[in-house]
Amino acid sequence: MLSSPWVRKTATVTGLAIALVGGAYFFAVTPHHSSAPPDSADGLLDKADTLSWGNRWAEAQPIYAKASQLFRLQNRPSKALYAAVSEIPADESVSAPATILRLTQDLAKPEAQDPETKLRILTIRGMLQVNYDAAEARATWQEVFSLAIKLHHYELATRAEGEQGIAAFILGDTDTAKKQVVRAWGLSKVERDPAATVRYASVFGAGLVQLHRYKEALTPLDQAIKIATSTKGLAYPTIAVYAKIEALAGLHQYEPALALANRSLARLQGTTYEAHKSQVYISRGSISRESGNWTAAISDYEQAINISKKIDNYRGVTDAGGLLAQSYEHVGNLPGALNAINDAIEANTKIPDELYLVPRNLAIKAGIMGQLGHVDESDALYRKSIALVDVMIEHAATINIQRYLLAEMSDVYSGYFASLCRQKRYEEALGALEKVRGRVESEALEHHASQPVHPATPEESELTRLNIALINTDDPAARASITNAIYTSELQINPSTLTQETIAHPVHLKVLQRSLSPNALLIEYVLAEPNSQAFAITHDSVTPYRLPSKSVIEEDANQYRKEIRGEKEDRALAQRLFAELLGPMKEYAQKTDLVIVPDGSLHLLPFSALADKAGYVLKTHTVDVAPSATVFDLIAQRAQGREVVSMPYIGVAAWTQPADTRNPIVRAITGPQRSQLVPLPDSKQEVETIAEDLPHPSTILLGADATESRFKKLSSESTDVIHLALHGYADIDYPDRSALIFAPDQGSGEDGLLQVREIRGLHLKARMVTLSACNTGVGPVGQAGVANLVNAFIEAGADTVVSTLWELEDHTTEHLMAQFYSKLAVHNRKVEALRTAQLELLDRGLPPYYWASFQIVGDPNGTF
Repeated sequence: MLSSPWVRKTATVTGLAIALVGGAYFFAVTPHHSSAPPDSADGLLDKADTLSWGNRWAEAQPIYAKASQLFRLQNRPSKALYAAVSEIPADESVSAPATILRLTQDLAKPEAQDPETKLRILTIRGMLQVNYDAAEARATWQEVFSLAIKLHHYELATRAEGEQGIAAFILGDTDTAKKQVVRAWGLSKVERDPAATVRYASVFGAGLVQLHRYKEALTPLDQAIKIATSTKGLAYPTIAVYAKIEALAGLHQYEPALALANRSLARLQGTTYEAHKSQVYISRGSISRESGNWTAAISDYEQAINISKKIDNYRGVTDAGGLLAQSYEHVGNLPGALNAINDAIEANTKIPDELYLVPRNLAIKAGIMGQLGHVDESDALYRKSIALVDVMIEHAATINIQRYLLAEMSDVYSGYFASLCRQKRYEEALGALEKVRGRVESEALEHHASQPVHPATPEESELTRLNIALINTDDPAARASITNAIYTSELQINPSTLTQETIAHPVHLKVLQRSLSPNALLIEYVLAEPNSQAFAITHDSVTPYRLPSKSVIEEDANQYRKEIRGEKEDRALAQRLFAELLGPMKEYAQKTDLVIVPDGSLHLLPFSALADKAGYVLKTHTVDVAPSATVFDLIAQRAQGREVVSMPYIGVAAWTQPADTRNPIVRAITGPQRSQLVPLPDSKQEVETIAEDLPHPSTILLGADATESRFKKLSSESTDVIHLALHGYADIDYPDRSALIFAPDQGSGEDGLLQVREIRGLHLKARMVTLSACNTGVGPVGQAGVANLVNAFIEAGADTVVSTLWELEDHTTEHLMAQFYSKLAVHNRKVEALRTAQLELLDRGLPPYYWASFQIVGDPNGTF
């Protein structure tokens, strides 16, 4: 069994590698059964091949050794070499580079010209190279694929394609990688090759872990573990188990993660699986670090490095060395940190094609050098790191991969931002931060119009069919089966790709300041350890502020949001958050319009509900939210150039039938399920009242007419306001599934779920989209932004999106919306109109739950 360290969740970037390496590998050719006696050389080889095909290399090793000896005695050198090289995977205590060289030399031997023996040597070499040199591995597995096809070993060819995908992931070629791994995974099921199914379900789950999609990752990982443990003849599912440790840690389930790591270490004691041991030490160290046990973390990282050096596992040294450097830095041991990071960077030079850990490690060293007073060297390291990240982002296969990459790499940018702020180089500091903030939305704003609308593909049509089936059943078993089918179907969809030409240019500081009104204060937050930062920008000033740590701010923010959603009013916590986030800024008292660029959990915090001693922020300030300063400026420019509209208002209310007995009625559902789609009777009055306040002509879709297909057709027309009073569904784990729910429309080819992935493909020409549904502003939070319905509508062409941060009661929502639009009707600015409507509820004595959920995202200005 071969292995190498996985890249795991850390406080800093770990890169795109997705850690699809390591763990149990498999055999060179499909095992066959001859009529040879069991104790003969051929019989022993058959037995060993069967074991290794099921990934049981340790059990096969002594049998291969005996077979090799017998073949030599029989003067059958090709078979002897075949059996001899097959002993290699069971022993991880030897130097992989030396073994790879030996295998390359073996290929030149006369006895290696036998096709089966050549195929075996190439396969074993590819197994080692995937762990130690992904570029060489990719080439070797291409050879394996071609030769396996020629020899009619089709199951091995499938596995070889999957291995190419793993190497492609490590090298940053995510588009090719996904296609190859998913194809190998699917074919393994068709070919009834459970060992390969375990392998590719495991590595796909490991990729999701690397992208911090922990809960989603548990589905393929648990599938792999279940198949491995229930299928006779399969080995321990190493990859799946190690990835599950990371997933559990990412979900903050530290006790089960630590228990699983300890069980894995106990299992490895007394074996030669050194790379496996190194991996588990790294995983356990990261769990200890996440739990605050830095001493235990340092000990485990040191163990991992010692093992990795012993077996020339350069990737292990690179990975664990960076983590050790961060740990030493945290406890104040800068010399130790510098030594560790230098070792890590040096080890990476031995595997120069593997770049995914380089940006993280360069940024770690940059931070250490800055603390030691070597500012110029620190800046140079940060610039080199960012240049490498830019290359990786340019080659990201999809929008979601790019978004997750940006989140994963954001510490590189935020570290450089903090360094530049300390040097008072504010223009450069903003540029460094804006290279990551709102990048996806910036690119969409600049290039969305050039992306054509396409008819549904067969894969998309199948997904629509499955979604309809899911909505229409309440049976748990059926829903579970359909959900699994949806997951498989989503993997087959080829998402829109990003071209290298779509890299948006960050806004210049002076340009941004010109976009700000004299009363505006734009605050861009950067949450980090041990201190967070904030950039306060007005039309004539820029000031950096040092704030409490990320952990302190996020703990308070999450607790306050929990209190609000429980309909509680916690003034003490509101004041503490105000002191942490707004209190230090002298500009707050001088300006009345806040533009917030949030970070991390601040994406879900209603800033209007923070409070100083005089009262809530809402009393004195408007609040607008922007994905980034660059997006704010681009939207402002687009809003100024809007053409005269042909249809001022589109209102949609699908669930208008008389109310049922449930009280209060909320607009949130926990999943797309017909039984949860309760009537929203006030939604009809809501859209009709708004129509009276806005200029005509209006188009209103009610009840059965409020279908997804009709809305998609209408939404392409130029309009001032689109108001959607619908049920909403926010899927935290699968963000592209978050949706607004329209009326059923049989025969239209639509499922009634306007999902995030579909919204991005719309071509809107709207000054404002109001999502009068629940949880429309909620999405997976990362430092690069939030993947949610709101951002999708901005990417699709809306200047402003009015959204919600938690579930809302139907009647209060209708009242707030009516007040909001009545103020727009008398030409109040969008942001001021919302504030006035919220104030009306606040002045009635209602707690923040009833008024703080709504927020303006995008352009705060403009009147109707």
